[in-house]
Amino acid sequence: MTNEQFLIEVERAYVRSHILLVKKGKEYTSAGDRLDQFHRAAAAQRILSTEALIGMATKHFTSIADMSKDPGNFTTKQWHDKLDDLRNYTFLLDALVTDVRE
Repeated sequence: MTNEQFLIEVERAYVRSHILLVKKGKEYTSAGDRLDQFHRAAAAQRILSTEALIGMATKHFTSIADMSKDPGNFTTKQWHDKLDDLRNYTFLLDALVTDVRE
């Protein structure tokens, strides 16, 4: 893969992630707080919001690890779905760290 092709793939991945974040934001936002689900999950488990998020992201990571054992057994769409979810958790963690520090 050339550098140009790689950068095109990065841009495509970012666009997919952005679209998914907007869509999920409508599903998961309550009381006007985009990160409320992580705060509530943390409260229920008596852990930090960042820890709650990592727990949720771990599910996606372990699924990707399983898929990686036989990558050709999954469609490009299946890969994109899993990778987009995991990538979005990094964006959400970035926002959550900013939120809790401010």
